[in-house]
Amino acid sequence: MQGVLAGQQLSCKSGVAAFKAAPSSSAAGRQAVQVVAQKRVQKKQQVILVRDVPGLGAEGSLKTVPVGFWRNYLQPQGLAAFADAGILERIRQQREAEERARLEEKAKAQAMATALATIGKFVVKKKVGDKDAIFGSVTAQELVDAIRMQTGRELDRKAVALPEIKTLGTYDASIKLHPEVTGFFKVVVQKDTGI
Repeated sequence: MQGVLAGQQLSCKSGVAAFKAAPSSSAAGRQAVQVVAQKRVQKKQQVILVRDVPGLGAEGSLKTVPVGFWRNYLQPQGLAAFADAGILERIRQQREAEERARLEEKAKAQAMATALATIGKFVVKKKVGDKDAIFGSVTAQELVDAIRMQTGRELDRKAVALPEIKTLGTYDASIKLHPEVTGFFKVVVQKDTGI
């Protein structure tokens, strides 16, 4: 820092000493000291968390933190790394790749939902007793097996929403293929004539 006193440039220490030595008895004798800052101090810092930090974020997240917090806690503890241009570019590319993968997964789920709607119905054969009552009930696993036989694609039986089926007939069913995509189709329960 530089100080200006009575038209002369002095170092900060000598400016303070000259200010103290200046006569202060009258307003006309007072002289102003002007302090000129050389550069702005950075108050925030972008960092990448190397490990989970409670109250701040999860591992791998990009955070803006006060410089003192970064310098005195995060860096010495090895909890975060300085976010330079290269790291920020890699994070941007990784996020774009993740977004493309999510969109691709959703498109595949949408295609499967369309295929299920196009096929329309899946036949499950069950042994029948009196009054067309089936032995047991139609399970999600049986339905997933019937879908695999026709489409060649393995689906999760836990994602199937199936009504309780105790008699022969046609029933509505659905399967959650993606958090945003659900496939709808019909289940036709027929009498198993095989011995």
